[in-house]
Parts: sequence; C-alpha cells; structure tokens
Amino acid sequence: MKKLLPSLFLLLFFLKGYGQSQTVTGTVTDRSDGTTLPGVSIKVKGTSLGTQSDASGNYRISVDQGATLVFSYIGYDTQELQANASTLNVSLTTNARQLGEVVVVAYGTQSKVKQTGAVAQVSSSAIENRPQASFDQALQGRVPGLQSIGASGQPGASQDVRIRGNGSFSASSSPLYVIDGIPVNSGDLSRNTTTANALSGINPNDIESISVLKDASAASVYGSRAANGVILVTTKSGKAGKTKIRADAEGGFSNRAYFNENTRPITTEENITLSEEGFLNNPFYVQEYDLTPDNIRDFVIDYFGYDPNVNTTWYDVVKQTGTYQQYNLSADGGNEKTQFHLSGGYFKQEGTIRTSKYDRFSGNVNLKHQYNSKLMFQANLLASSSTQVGPLNSGNFANPVLSNLFLMPNLEAYDANGEPNTSGNLANGAGLFNPAAILELDKNHNSTLKSLGSIYGEYKFLPNLKFSTKYGIDYNALEEDGYNSPLYGDGYTYQGLTQRDYSRYFNWVWTNLLDYNFNITADKELSANVKVGYEAQKSKLYTSTAQASKTPLNGNYTDPGIGATPLISSGGHEGYSFSSLLSLANVSYKDRYVVSGSFRRDGSSRFGSNNRYGNFWSVGASWNAEQESFLKDVDWITQLKLRGSYGINGNAGIGNYSWQPLYGYTRYLIPTGAPNAGSTINFVYNGNVGSGPAQIGNENLTWEKNKAFDVAIDAAFLKSRITTTVDWYTRKSTNLLSYTPISATTGFTSYLDNIGAMKNQGIEVSLTGVPVQTKDLKLELYINYSYNKNEVTSLVNDKQISTPFIRQVGEDYQSYYLRLWAGVDPANGDPLWYTDGTRSATTNNYNAAQRALTGKKASPAGFGSFGTNVSYKGISLDAMFYYSYGSWLYDPYYQYLNSGGYYNGSYNQRATELNRWQKPGDLAPVPRIDYDGTNSYQVSDRILTRGDYIRLRDVTLGYDFPKALVQKAKLNNLRIFVRGTNLVTFTRDKNLPYDPEAGGASGLTDFDIDVPRTWAFGLNVGL
Repeated sequence: MKKLLPSLFLLLFFLKGYGQSQTVTGTVTDRSDGTTLPGVSIKVKGTSLGTQSDASGNYRISVDQGATLVFSYIGYDTQELQANASTLNVSLTTNARQLGEVVVVAYGTQSKVKQTGAVAQVSSSAIENRPQASFDQALQGRVPGLQSIGASGQPGASQDVRIRGNGSFSASSSPLYVIDGIPVNSGDLSRNTTTANALSGINPNDIESISVLKDASAASVYGSRAANGVILVTTKSGKAGKTKIRADAEGGFSNRAYFNENTRPITTEENITLSEEGFLNNPFYVQEYDLTPDNIRDFVIDYFGYDPNVNTTWYDVVKQTGTYQQYNLSADGGNEKTQFHLSGGYFKQEGTIRTSKYDRFSGNVNLKHQYNSKLMFQANLLASSSTQVGPLNSGNFANPVLSNLFLMPNLEAYDANGEPNTSGNLANGAGLFNPAAILELDKNHNSTLKSLGSIYGEYKFLPNLKFSTKYGIDYNALEEDGYNSPLYGDGYTYQGLTQRDYSRYFNWVWTNLLDYNFNITADKELSANVKVGYEAQKSKLYTSTAQASKTPLNGNYTDPGIGATPLISSGGHEGYSFSSLLSLANVSYKDRYVVSGSFRRDGSSRFGSNNRYGNFWSVGASWNAEQESFLKDVDWITQLKLRGSYGINGNAGIGNYSWQPLYGYTRYLIPTGAPNAGSTINFVYNGNVGSGPAQIGNENLTWEKNKAFDVAIDAAFLKSRITTTVDWYTRKSTNLLSYTPISATTGFTSYLDNIGAMKNQGIEVSLTGVPVQTKDLKLELYINYSYNKNEVTSLVNDKQISTPFIRQVGEDYQSYYLRLWAGVDPANGDPLWYTDGTRSATTNNYNAAQRALTGKKASPAGFGSFGTNVSYKGISLDAMFYYSYGSWLYDPYYQYLNSGGYYNGSYNQRATELNRWQKPGDLAPVPRIDYDGTNSYQVSDRILTRGDYIRLRDVTLGYDFPKALVQKAKLNNLRIFVRGTNLVTFTRDKNLPYDPEAGGASGLTDFDIDVPRTWAFGLNVGL
C-alpha cells in the first residue's frame, strides 16, 4: 500500500501533463520583406527539445501548454514566445544594430566598441551600380584622408589613390589592396597600351564592403607594406535563408565633364588676326616683306596657306557620345550549415573619344559549409575576362586628344570623297597626323584574364579557440596588341608596324592563424583576444614582347609573325617573396577601456642580404567614456570615444632586384624607378651575345619605415542624430630610398640607398546630422574634410631638382621650382620675370631670371565631400559634392599652345592668347604677339594653373515600389533610379585648360581622355 499510493500520484501527474501537451505549427518569415526563413532553430526554453523550420519556413513541434519557444537565426534578433495557441507565426527582425557595430579589420572582424584604430568602412551601396569599371574610382569623397584621382577618362583606366599624403621619394605611395584576405596586384599593369587597371577586373557589384585602414593600430600588422595604408575588400557571400535572386540593369550615356571656353582652340579667323599682329610686331618681317596694315592679311593667308573658309573644330572629329551599360544577376541562400552566393555580370563602357572602350564579363562563386560544430570550409572564386581599346596618350602625334588641340583649324579633316584627309599639311612627314585617319587605321587594345580564388578552412578546438588556414591565388594575364598602318602615321616609315606584349602575373598567399578569445576574470569583465599566425607569399611575372615591320594592310592582323622584318623578340621573368610571422592582441575591460597591439616580422627577397628581415609593430588604446557612471545619465550623449595609436610600418613598393648587383645580357632594359628608366643598355659585341654590369647594387638596402601617430575622438549625440569623428595624425617616413651620386670611375653615376625622410601631418573631420526623421521622411546631411601638410625633412644633398619640382628640406615634396612670372610690361608688351626668389626686381631677359621656389605645389592642401541623403516614403535622393583646393597643375605643353606668336601657323593656340597686349598702356595678362617669339612661352610659373574645384560628383534619384504592390507581383523588391556622375564642375581658375583631375597625383597633365559626365538609368529587381 505504501508503494501503491506514490505510484498512483505519479501516474495522475503524468496523465495531467500529457493531457496539456499540444502540437504547435507555424511559419517563420523575415519581418522586412516577408520571405520565409528555412533552417531557423526553434527550441523549448529550459529543455533540450527543439526542431528547425523546413525549406518553406514551416515548423511543427510538440510542447507543453504555456512553454516558451526560442526562435534563433544567424543575423536576426532572437525571439521568445509562449506557446499559447496551436498556430504561432513568427517574424524575425534583422539584427542591424549588431551588424552595424562590426567592421572588417586586418585578419578578421571587430566590434566598433573595441576598435582602437582609424578604420573607415564603405558599404556596397556606395560602390555598386556605378558607371565606373573599378571600385577604387567609386571611393572618391567616401573616406576622409583618402584621395582618389582619375587622371584619365579612358574606360578601365588606373586610378591614383593616396591615404594621408605621399609617403616616399622613389618607392610606391599607393596603398596595399587586400581582397578577401589576399594581397593583390594593383595599379597599371600594362606595358604598351595606355593604361590597364588591375582592379577593374573585380566587379564592384560583387563587393560587400570596403575597409580603409589608415593608422598604425589598424594597418601595421601588414608590416612592410602598410606604410601607405591598407584597403580591405570583402566580397559578397551567401546568407542562410530562402534563396534570393537579384537582377540589376543600368544604361546611360556620357560626354566630357569639363570644358573651358576661355581656353578653347581658336578659330581660323582668330589665327589670321594673331598672325597679322605677330608679323607687324616684328621689325625684321615688316622690313623684309614691306608689311603694312593694308597688305598684312593677304600676306598671312599666302604665307601660311590659310583658307578663311575652312574652320575645322577638331574635337568634333575625334569625339563620340560615350555609352554605358551593365547587367548583373546574383543568387544567394542556404541553411545554417551551407550557404552559397553566385553572381554574373557584364559591363561595357565607351569613352568620349572614338575607339575608346572597355568591356568585362565577370563571375563570382562563394560556398561556405559548416561540416559540424567544429569544422567549417569556404571556397571563393572571382573571375573576369575584359577587353580595353583606346588611343595613345601623352605627346604621341597619334594621340587624338593632343591632335584636336594642336591641329590648325584651316585644315580639312575629310576630302571631297568623305575620306580622311592625308595630303598637304596632313601628309606623312608633314608633322601632326590627321586623327580621323589614325583612329580608323591604327589599333591599340589589351585583353585581360583575371582570377582571384581562395580555399579556407576553420577548426574550433574549443568554443573560444580556433585555427584557420587560407590559400589564395591572384592571377592576371594580359595580351596587348598594337598595330600601326603602313599607309599613314607612325607605321608609314616602317611600312607597317605591329607589336604584341604578353604579361602573366601569378601570385599566391598562404595564411595560417590561431585565434583565442578568453576571459581574464571570472566575472567576464576583463577579456582578451589573441591571434598569432604565419603568412607566406610568392609572386612571379612572366613577360614577352615581339615586334615586326612591313605588315599587311589589314589592322585585324596584329600578330607580329605576319611582319616581314622582325624588330624585337624579347622575354623575361621576375618575382618576389615574403615570409612573415604576425600577431594581434587586444584586452578589454567592460568594453570601456581597450588596449591593443600588433607585431609582424617580415622577410622579403626585395631587400639586401644584410637587411632581409624587419620588425613592425603598433600599440593602441581607446576609452568609451559614454559608459562611465558620470555620463550614463547624460541622455544627449550617445557615444564618446577617445582613441590613440602609435606604431611603425614599412614600404616595400620597390623593384624586385633593386638591392642586387646586376649584369645584363645582350640588351638590358633599365627598370622603372632607376635613372634613365626605359632605355636599353646594348651589350651586343661584334654581333654576338655580350654581357656587362648594369646595376651596382647595395646589399645594405633596407625597408623604408613609417612612424605613425594618431589621436581621435568618435562621438554621437541625440540618439545618434549627430555623429562625428575627428582624427589628428602625423606620419614620419624615414630611410627613404633615393639615388645617391657616386664617382663615375665606378662605371655608374648613382646607387640606391636609404637616405631621406619626410613628414605628413594633418587632420580629418567627418560630421553627419539627421535634422529630420519621421515615419515617412528622413533628411541626412554630411560633410567630411581632410587637411594634409607634407614636408621633406632629410635629403642626400640640400636640394634635389627634378623639373618642374624641387626636393628641399622644409618644403613640400611636390614643390614647384621655376622661374617666377612677373607679368607684362604695359609700355611695350614685353614679358617680365622676377630675377630671383626675392621678387624685388624684374627683367625681360628670360635667361637673366633664376629659378626659385614658387610657393605652389602639386598636392592639395585640403579635400573632402559634402552632401545629403533624403528619403520620403519610396522616393530617395542622394547627392554628393567633392571638393579640392591648394593644388597647382603643370602643363608640359603650354609653350606650344600659348606661344606668344612663336608657333603661329604651325600649332593652334588657346583662346587665352586673345587677351594679349596690343598698344602702350594696355594692362594685359598676355604679352604682345611676335612671330619670332618673346620667350613668353618659356617655362615659368606662368604655366601653373590652380587646381581648386567643386564638383557634383554623384546624384541619384530613386523610387522603391510599395511592398504591397511588389508582393502581388511575387517580387521581394523593385526599384528604379536615374543617376548622374560628374554633372557640374566649378573651378577657381578661369583659365584652367584641363579637367582639374587631369594631373592625377603628380600634378602633370598628359593629354589623357577627358573625365566623363555620365547620365544613367537603372532597375533593381529582387525575387
């Protein structure tokens, strides 16, 4: 009986519980768009019972009545609900706050609260669906301290990017690019065509985010390649959930973004007028030809062969309306174990000059699989095939941009039959070529295959201890073809000329990392993270060149094998390798106080045997003051962080064999960066193979070092309605590589050594405000500003002159050193120069004037952007203005186009020449016109023009269709938009002849294709 009663009670209790058990069913969806979520974890709180939603987001589970169900899913807020009904549908919300607090940093991710370094993040929305082939072009104005300049409007052209100023005399000043953990080749990889941007092989629509690492705390773990900053690119990967398909289509047209009527090429009639004055102002011609105002016009027309009835606008001959189109299709999805992302894209852009174009096919595959709770694999592959066609640039006579400025307007572009005119002053040997003929006959193009792939594995020994390994490959193969017709132009004297260049870049990287998170104290208030690892990298470049003359007339035959006379047959290979140990650590107390550090020991084949290894490190700290008790009750302060860092990193952007004593065989091509780069040393002896010393070498050559210090404040107020970041930095670059003079008895004039130093110091400010935010309307305003001061602090000699610049201690690295223009003598129209840098006396004798510091430089003093983002219901308007000031552009060809009469009748002149002195007393900016010239065209700071400008860089007007309407069409989203790029440009200098970006980072203009103004229309569809 004693045993029976307890048993009955237990039975009754069981039957009662069993009677209250129920089956709960439902569907789990995404709250934002209503799509179902497969693989959602549903657990009964406090038990081990659970299930998952199926492929359609449906679930079924048996639970006790009143039990609490816990719904959790990657990237979503966890939700707890009581099971009080048999049907329980759940909508999960994306954890946007959590995602927003995490940024991509070196070798992983990090919460913003623990961040001690200067890291700026650019989202995918800022770079995708833009009329630019490469993502570096889309960075302009997006990041304080980052200067991105497009000197050329050639589609697919390379971009000049600088982070916190120039960092070297002879080595690279460009940042390191790391894509999905792989340091990649960047910049211009072409050898014969105008430009080929290695980064244009990456479809910007495949990019998830970009992080820009600017200070030592953020970048120094990349060691010898971090001196100029690091740009981390993370491509898109799959997300668990129902498969989502996205389709984007966009198209538009373009023309040149900048044209200055004040500096236009002058007309035939204006040429006649200037030529008349040029002869009448020259006593020799007046006396020799008995010239008078009455007969001068007939004389000029006869002397130069002017036809007053012909007035060719040569830009109209070479221009075209550029077109632009791109199409992208992607799909991603999966469950909690396996996620995938697939994408394909096509991009095509035609430039504003005939024949210039770029097209690319691209694809991306990303697979991630969680094998079990400990082991995870991931594989990623980006691949593209692109073709670029474009004319030559610089001072080539075949350059249509040069031709449209230099050619006289009295020449006919086409003959009576509509064929390009190749007679008279446009005949072979007469001087400049007719661009209409060159653009039809000559060919210049390159084809590039690019692949970037990696395999990744991760194993968790413990929940807080994991090991990861990644092997990545960056591969670029370029084929450049050039054909010059035997009929006309550069190929005429060769009876046709063809050249083919092959370049193959193969770069592999292997990274191994051990990552350990742990709590130092039992209450978990003091925690730490430590990473240690090993990384190896090897890069090889294989090249070959073949050139031949006497080719067929068909421009499609670009293979040098068809030429009757071989001219060049050469090839080579070179490479470099890195071997590195690295470590990172941070310690956090209550996420209030954070201390971080990094260390890397790099070994590189690029440096001398005596200095092959270098150590690079950083320390950083931050204080999240808003978490202090004395600020917790201050409601209007959302964030108040103080941070600072100091460290040493390096610059390895030099030649692969700069330290080695080299011998050359037969014909040795002097490498880039060395004196007389590009020229050939001939070691052929009596028709046989020969050899000789080509480079003296320096086994003590070592790393350029950059000592970086940064202090900053990150703040947010009024529930983040106002946010700001202010950074003050200084970077001292030492051991800078410079060519040092040596005795000529060695057989050389200089050798490369670590002698030189410079300093960059500046401030960066970003400010964002949201003055209006309601249910339907949001208005956001922002501005960012960057100021940088560069100063040379040490040199081999007191001065190093490299016209038009001078390197001098205490001055900017890009300071102009020229004769100083003093204006025009109003009495007689003579040009005047200051005799020296004191500017106390003037002379009309050019040779009596000395070169001096002009007080002007090529790099800007400040730059930045400002704009707005406005949204009202489904309508959005985004606009960004970019500005730059303090730079001066140098025009190497000024003397030909502003010749003061010297080149009248030979080369066309700019309209600025019309503002010339004509009679005593005239206060004119241009001296009198004289056919023999007054030397006014000679090089002086008169050539310089201000590069200050403000440009409406980007404006987008879009409309998102209502969700109810979209869902009826069985879509997730539908958006249409119109976008304008480089729409309006305001310049300070009324006589700026070129686009203000034409000088690039160097400040030297080079007759590149104009930067385009683009209008585009697009559609985004989500399925």
